[in-house]
Amino acid sequence: MDNGYLEELGTKIQTGNNLLAFGGQTKSALLAKDGITALDIGKISGILEYLPDEYTFTAYAGTSLYTINQMLAEHDQFMPFDPPFIERGGTLGGTVASNLNGPGRFRYGGVRDFILGVKYLDYQAKLVRSGGKVVKNAAGFDISKLMVGSLGGLGAMIELSFKVFPKPPEYRTVISRFSTLEELLDTLVNLTANSIELFCLDIEPASEVYNLTIRLGGIPDLFPKRIERLKQFVGDIEILEGDHERSFWDEINEFSWVPEDTLLIKVPITPSSVETLDDFLSKNEIQRRYSVGANVAWIAWSKPVDIIDKHLKKIKLAGLTILGQTDQIRLGFREPDIFFQRIKNALDPIGKWVEI
Repeated sequence: MDNGYLEELGTKIQTGNNLLAFGGQTKSALLAKDGITALDIGKISGILEYLPDEYTFTAYAGTSLYTINQMLAEHDQFMPFDPPFIERGGTLGGTVASNLNGPGRFRYGGVRDFILGVKYLDYQAKLVRSGGKVVKNAAGFDISKLMVGSLGGLGAMIELSFKVFPKPPEYRTVISRFSTLEELLDTLVNLTANSIELFCLDIEPASEVYNLTIRLGGIPDLFPKRIERLKQFVGDIEILEGDHERSFWDEINEFSWVPEDTLLIKVPITPSSVETLDDFLSKNEIQRRYSVGANVAWIAWSKPVDIIDKHLKKIKLAGLTILGQTDQIRLGFREPDIFFQRIKNALDPIGKWVEI
């Protein structure tokens, strides 16, 4: 890292206000801010340490996910939280700040479950370290986990440490089609209540049906037995494998299905709230997917944003706009986040960092 550039960032922090750090600029909705002091963390990139035998790595926050992915692949390892925007140029710091996970979160957990430590610039431009570089219990308050989803409101991340997992040798994807969403959700609940190891569990509304997409990972010889067991729940299926299977999930994780000139909105949900939300989206002819076992809705919104904002408030759901140009980044129903405000007051007592 260029210490001169770090000093330049420090000067901006000390003299500026409304500070907002950014990296690969892949999440366009989170960048549309007037009157901010921008800190380009994308210039601080590179792998600092990789210990394949320990399944850990440390990298600068501006390091691209693609670079990290390539490094891990050489040792048959991967980031289990399945970060999106790898091909678009997403960075490690941006992934943490926005708390973005891919469909693989269903099996392994999210960003917060794999982050080990962070080094960041605070409101006084001081470098602060929290957590560690290895898998162990760290003494003190774990600020690194508070950075997950903070949207840059607590400081500018400079270094990040993560644990990783061995990558499954192969994958198979099973697609089952249902005539009604109600029937699909009943099947989904039954699947999650049984001890079947599933890597991804997504719902894709199609023209006249709903597709339940299930990803399996592991030893190839065991796939036939596992798929036969799945058939007890899902009936007739289509099976994807090889390059077709990989490209299927890559397109999902890169959001290639989202049309241009639309907003991509992330809405945390539960299986019990899917039907209410989907009825509204279907009537408005909106493209959408339900991921992570129907615990996250991804919505490609193409109409005035106040329409979905009002509806989310009505059904008491909250949304975060990830892609697109809009002044309304946070949507829907939001309860006061007293815990975050206490943390914000402690780590940024003079309000240097923008709170999105």
